[in-house]
Amino acid sequence: MVKPGRRFFAGAAPLTWLIATNVSIYVASVLIALGFYLANSLPTFEYFFRKFALPGHPTLLLKQPWSLITHMFIHDWRGFWHILLNMFWLYWMGQLFLTTQSSERLLWAYGLGGLGGAIGFLSYAWSHANYSGYAIGASAAVNGVFFATVTLMPYFRVHLLFFGPIALRWLALIWIFLDLLLTLGGNEATAIAHLSGAGMGVIVGYLLRRGWGPELLGKSMMPFFREKEVTEEELNRILEKIHQKGLKSLTRREREVLKRAAERL
Repeated sequence: MVKPGRRFFAGAAPLTWLIATNVSIYVASVLIALGFYLANSLPTFEYFFRKFALPGHPTLLLKQPWSLITHMFIHDWRGFWHILLNMFWLYWMGQLFLTTQSSERLLWAYGLGGLGGAIGFLSYAWSHANYSGYAIGASAAVNGVFFATVTLMPYFRVHLLFFGPIALRWLALIWIFLDLLLTLGGNEATAIAHLSGAGMGVIVGYLLRRGWGPELLGKSMMPFFREKEVTEEELNRILEKIHQKGLKSLTRREREVLKRAAERL
């Protein structure tokens, strides 16, 4: 029997999944950090938390390459404004994006925006000797969705409180201006990461307007990852090996082949 929670996440739309993943990780981070704080071991939590953040130093990046992906799903657990703003923009722009594009393409815009932000951040970090900062947060990924949406529908008007209707292209320019203000406070790396994510979003939006179908790339790669059919010759070879050397002589792959063959009987 499938548990309700698993059924929800398995069937959740990509936009819901992205928001739920970010919020769940943030809440878990806060609760775990609180536990370490009460145990007077907060530095230990910080050490493990940084394992999922994107390090600016190339040596550290080589030790945790997965952070190229994980950094765009974690936020600073000390405050909630960062994730609140990101999730608000992701929901709002994600809904607009989905009026013209499929849910699968939303994931591409988010992921490529995040990777674009990572490239921008690392470019800045590696151009400054002994840079020791880290990048966390979904801002660049959300900018990827935001600016892909702007590129797809630049003249679409949204209504802002106190300002009234405004075209997305002007809203994007205001957003870029606000990001540039970060440089005045010495946050050049953050601003560059955000703008790089936005730039990647523009590229994604332009390609989508030109008919690019990113989901087709995944389908074209499926034959390389699809399990091969178990042939009679291979099965006979494995059975002969068992007869001569015993079951313990099988490799992990041979055990998997034997298991698949048994399931199809």
